[in-house]
Amino acid sequence: MTRIRRKNSVAAALIAVFAAVLCFVPLAAPAAYADIVGGNSYGSVAAVQARLTTLGYYKSGVDGVWGNGTLSAVKRFQSDNGLKADGIVGSGTASRLKVKLPVTGGITYGKTDANVAAVQARLKTYGYYTGGVDGMWGRGTLRAVLKFQSDKGMTVDGVVGSGTASKLGVTLSSGSRSGGISKGKTAANIRAVQKALKSAGYYTGSVDGVWGRRTLCAVMSFQSDCGLTVDGVVGPSTEKKLGITLTSGGGSNSGSIGSGNVSGNISESDRNLLARCVYAESRGEPYSGQVAVAAVVLNRVRSSKFPNTIYGVIYQKNAFTAVNDGQINLTPNQTAYNAVADALGGWDPTGGCLYYYNPATATSSWIWSLTVHIKIGKHNFAL
Repeated sequence: MTRIRRKNSVAAALIAVFAAVLCFVPLAAPAAYADIVGGNSYGSVAAVQARLTTLGYYKSGVDGVWGNGTLSAVKRFQSDNGLKADGIVGSGTASRLKVKLPVTGGITYGKTDANVAAVQARLKTYGYYTGGVDGMWGRGTLRAVLKFQSDKGMTVDGVVGSGTASKLGVTLSSGSRSGGISKGKTAANIRAVQKALKSAGYYTGSVDGVWGRRTLCAVMSFQSDCGLTVDGVVGPSTEKKLGITLTSGGGSNSGSIGSGNVSGNISESDRNLLARCVYAESRGEPYSGQVAVAAVVLNRVRSSKFPNTIYGVIYQKNAFTAVNDGQINLTPNQTAYNAVADALGGWDPTGGCLYYYNPATATSSWIWSLTVHIKIGKHNFAL
């Protein structure tokens, strides 16, 4: 009996020790949580953080990630404003914060290269955006818009509408816009602009005389910093600020417009061939879409990746469906000829794209890997 009692006493002691050890095992800190209307997306969390930062409740930086710091800041804000301090951003807290949830962000006039670049340029000038002015909407651009709206006392939704655009001092467009040069997009003029922008630190690409998205974005960034109208067009004021003298060359259709064998005064046979290509590939498309097809051909002529003649580009193997199915031999209408004339005159609705395709009929898996910069009609235009 004594031996049994001793064993029981030892067992009881071991259990007591084990229980004591358990009491001293630290429990994991509960994860920060929240219930934001529409979900804890990057945009919604960043919008809440932006407002809390402006109001002095949050100092850890707007990163779009919900954490204990954001949760604590929300609770303090709620407590100070007579709300239930539960850290949950519902409609009441969102309304008091002046945040419109859920936040996805964007531009009411469309996320075109020109619109996004104009917004980025102004935000960068004002110190809200630290990325590159590249005309591409991303988290950095959205975060900058949210912080700008918050600091200006606007409803924080991440959308650049007329009110935010007005505060930024930019004029946005619902149509396709690719900027340009008022005296003509000749190769000589474009190279002069690129060289000046490069010297000023705004352009990092090649001085190749080809107008594209990077040149457009550089022009807009320069215009913004110089207090000029941010439209991407090198007019007299921008030309003067750049310290260059451009030439009109007798009109926008004159002079070389590329490094390949293309000029405003191309041969009649090349003009007819280009018109046939435009008609065969894009008849029935919006007029800007027909100009865009002609512009892609000219962009290819200028590019070192393709043949340097209009004939060589159009008849490159498997380059154009119209050549393969024989529609290249159809007789073009006057609209096709007008589109060719506008493209030769420097109008490039694509902003320098080298490819286009109809997403509804495209069969090449490779084409889907390209970056689409604008959609006109049924065609995606890409680089």
